Amino acid sequence: MKKTIVALAVAAAFTTPAFADNANVTVYGKALMTIDAKGSNATVAAGAPGVATQVRVNTNASRFGVKGKEDLGEGLSAVYQFELEMDADGSSTTSGLAKSRNSGAGIEGAFGKVMLGIWDTPFKVAHNKIELFDNATSWTSTAVIGRSAGKNYNTRQTNMVQYWSPKLMDSFQVAAMFSPDEAATAANGTLKATNKSIYSLSATYAVADIYVAAAYEGRNDVGAVTTANSTQGTTDKAFRLVGNYDIADFSIGAMAESFTTNTSAIASVKANNVEVVGQYKMGPNHFAVSYAKAGSTATGTNAANDVNQLSLKYAFNFSKRTELFAAYTSNKTNAGTIALPTSVTLTYLGGGIVHAF
Repeated sequence: MKKTIVALAVAAAFTTPAFADNANVTVYGKALMTIDAKGSNATVAAGAPGVATQVRVNTNASRFGVKGKEDLGEGLSAVYQFELEMDADGSSTTSGLAKSRNSGAGIEGAFGKVMLGIWDTPFKVAHNKIELFDNATSWTSTAVIGRSAGKNYNTRQTNMVQYWSPKLMDSFQVAAMFSPDEAATAANGTLKATNKSIYSLSATYAVADIYVAAAYEGRNDVGAVTTANSTQGTTDKAFRLVGNYDIADFSIGAMAESFTTNTSAIASVKANNVEVVGQYKMGPNHFAVSYAKAGSTATGTNAANDVNQLSLKYAFNFSKRTELFAAYTSNKTNAGTIALPTSVTLTYLGGGIVHAF
């Protein structure tokens, strides 16, 4: 009953005069449904449950959104977008609504565009050109890249303000995002003041068959509020370079990124991640491969904890909006100690359907 009421409310909203009078309103979305079998070679302790192959149906990043603009005159427009992740496999407990995606409101003009709300960071978006699986499925390279020392930079940042410049000569654009720490605290006795603000920057060049992007992200005061071994006052840093080149029916892409993660006020670990992708289109048939490696951040007597992932994909495009695909991924994570190294390999085999509207 609750879902029926929600559906009727949405339908009624799009028939109100506010929507009827605004010709610049766009309703859009994407269904991305998959089924996969997850396997593992992990060993378990004696008496513990074994590792079973799991078969799963997933909604991934299926979404529904509405966006539009209003002409304000003098070259200015008010712009808005509200996008929700949708649950189509019954995993969510929130009546089909999983979480907010890129959403906000702002102003657009000859100077560019400014938005307030929640949005993908420029650092994350710089990689999207060479992503094969929409950042969401079991086969995505974002399970490996954009990560270091337990930190994930493949993020959609809340409470942010973001600026996109106009495209200079139709090819060059910069983006800048700032997210303030709404829970910043003043110094208290032996505890330092905290300010966990985040800033993210990117510059992209896209013309004809060439795409190049550089991105940087800084995260302030990344550690816990403690009197000892605190990383307060430090900044974790990430830098990324992405390139892609289309040659007839072939496409070749690569990415390199570097991370500095503070482990104390005076110490940090560094890691370098890489990815190489290739795609080939033969009519409606689409073949793709991705190899990604996350560099080790292990120190002392710990073994290298690097991650290696290989993903393969075959897709058939029925149209520009509908795709059926099959995919396989092998993800190997190293761990343990130098004297006793270990590794765990996860495999994902399956496929899915994508329909955009």
